[in-house]
Amino acid sequence: TFITPKMAVSAAHCTENVSTSSRRIRAGSSNRNSGGIIINLEYYRNHPEYRQQTRYDADICILVLAQSLSFTPAIQQAPINAQGSELPDGSAVIHAGWGTTSSGGSSSSILRDVTIYTINNSVCANRYRTGVTQNMICAGILDVGGKDACQGDSGGPLYFNKILVGVVSWGRGCADAYYPGVSTKVSSYSNWIRNNAV
Repeated sequence: TFITPKMAVSAAHCTENVSTSSRRIRAGSSNRNSGGIIINLEYYRNHPEYRQQTRYDADICILVLAQSLSFTPAIQQAPINAQGSELPDGSAVIHAGWGTTSSGGSSSSILRDVTIYTINNSVCANRYRTGVTQNMICAGILDVGGKDACQGDSGGPLYFNKILVGVVSWGRGCADAYYPGVSTKVSSYSNWIRNNAV
């Protein structure tokens, strides 16, 4: 998700054991493998607290592009919410990505989005028993399921009113009725993002 003309935000676990020379970013296309422009990465920086508290705590990184983007109707930047801000439980949020449409399925060739709802952090933590921290947003359709991020969506955005509030991180399966999807809460790291902005 582009934050400035030269910087994007993603999940730190997406950069594990990956060199910047092997990753590129496609901008300005809703097709996974065609259209838009391709930009190389200059470097990435994971949050310094990544994996310190739990496996996916602080699962956020900044990606610095090798060249600046020009914003167009097809290439836009996303505002981020303020440090420490909270969404009410039950807020409608939108996830977008090219991941699989079912657990173990094939990746989507076109960008898809789904509306899901934020779930109380304590309820989510109790269901998972371990791993959920206050630096995370749980979202889905509790006790119903059927809508969620899935494999290949990690690092993608979770929006509330066109503001980036989450970065897709982890979950158990996809679209599970009992276990919501879990995203990194951007507002826990907004100051870090701004302080490292280029």
